[in-house]
Amino acid sequence: MYLFKSQSFEESSLSGNSNLVSLRLSDDELASIDQRIGLEGIRNRSDLLRKALGYFLTNSPELPGQERVSIVLGAEIRKQLKLLYQITGNEPNSIIKIALNDYLKQSVEQLDNLTAKLEEKAQSAVDDISKHRSYKR
Repeated sequence: MYLFKSQSFEESSLSGNSNLVSLRLSDDELASIDQRIGLEGIRNRSDLLRKALGYFLTNSPELPGQERVSIVLGAEIRKQLKLLYQITGNEPNSIIKIALNDYLKQSVEQLDNLTAKLEEKAQSAVDDISKHRSYKR
């Protein structure tokens, strides 16, 4: 995920006292955690779990009925979004919302057009059948 306004992990590290929490994880989960140690300023498992928990808490929906969606962006799209941000000042979240709204409008229009065409064809078929002399009401 591409973040424009990122805070370095060292800045958000613990200061002062902290509580110890026990957590059961599978071997696969531990292996995945261990693969990420050393990346993005993560020094150990605790750092990674604190960062992941912080990310989860800050990115959870604020109101009931809302839902957050997460997408993985490749290097090329991240580069393009960064350039768009420099040009327009629009962050990826706003661009994605705009694109989704445009997609939904287009989909609704296509469905409306399809429904109208199907209704027209159905009416035409009914008209053709009722014109036929063998059809009796």
